[in-house]
Amino acid sequence: MIKRTTLIRATAFTAIAAFAFAGSIQLVGQDAKAKPAEKAPAAKAAAQDAAAAKTPAAPAAPKTLEEVFVFLPDPVATIGDKKITKKDFLDQLGKVPVEYLAQLQPEMLKVQSKQIIDALVEAEILLALSAKAGIKPSKEMVIAEFDKKLKALPKEQLDMIEKQLAVQNKKIDDIKNEMVKDPNSLKFYAINKWVEDFVKPRIKITDAAIEKFYRETPDQFKKPETISASHILISTMPDPNASVKPDAAALAKLDSEAKAKADKILVQLKQGADFGALAEKESACDSKKNKGSLGEFQRGQMVPEFEKAAFALAKPGDLSAVVKTQFGYHIIKLDSKTPASTVPLAQVKEDIRNTLTGKELQKEISAEVAKQKETMKVSVPAFK
Repeated sequence: MIKRTTLIRATAFTAIAAFAFAGSIQLVGQDAKAKPAEKAPAAKAAAQDAAAAKTPAAPAAPKTLEEVFVFLPDPVATIGDKKITKKDFLDQLGKVPVEYLAQLQPEMLKVQSKQIIDALVEAEILLALSAKAGIKPSKEMVIAEFDKKLKALPKEQLDMIEKQLAVQNKKIDDIKNEMVKDPNSLKFYAINKWVEDFVKPRIKITDAAIEKFYRETPDQFKKPETISASHILISTMPDPNASVKPDAAALAKLDSEAKAKADKILVQLKQGADFGALAEKESACDSKKNKGSLGEFQRGQMVPEFEKAAFALAKPGDLSAVVKTQFGYHIIKLDSKTPASTVPLAQVKEDIRNTLTGKELQKEISAEVAKQKETMKVSVPAFK
């Protein structure tokens, strides 16, 4: 299904994240390269000496952001009388590890740098438009807008946010306090308020447009078949704390005993034994705490052998045969089954409206930025 869209685009932050991601890929790629066979010690030493004599020392890796971005001019851009300095640029990258950036190919580094500069220029243009409309960044505005959006959240979403923050020993007020101290947050909320007050009212999404989107993107509104099931697992895994690693014969004996135990439990269940009670007593899975319940799941979320047997069950209460997987032997009970379906238009109408509104806002904002670039004398110098 579709998700709600944000009303204004991220500025420099997407490009910054790309830096870190690209750097991590490169580092992983280096670790994954196969090592050549080692030469004999004497030959290896001679080869190293010869290589050292012919090969100049590699330049030292950059240690600071200034060294990584030595090619950037200063300022990196001007918008009329406003200058975006090299320091402004580097401040946006404060949390990106230098070692990641240093691993990027020069051309990739320059492409990503251009994207960040373009985003910073766009943010300054939007900020100027906000100021022209009488909206200026302030702590009071951030707090008011933050509280407004917080109140608009569904309770379950707010609860989830609070739980996630609790893991970090934080509360929502801590985030609010961090935001009012962050210059980027102040700018973001000013721009967002301008969008909400002066751009969004121009966007009109008709019911016909919503119905057209619903018809033309049916896959977004399909709900897959799901089932709820419980299981009892008889493990075939050896004791990880055993002092002696079991040999093939011991593993075969363990497997045979597990299979016999699972067969015996299946007979008990067919004779009317309580599934939940047996799961609590016999299962090697943590789901035993919930009487074997695994909750609801769809295809692709379980190992293939388990999935095939579980989805083959027809009605609640049905039991599978004993099923073997990499974890051991399972007996599966179907608790409920929900067939695949399509979400009715009425249930997603407002979600679609938000999605289409977001797309139109992006068009409006892009058009406004392009127009302002022509009148505000934007200049972005070439890299060194």
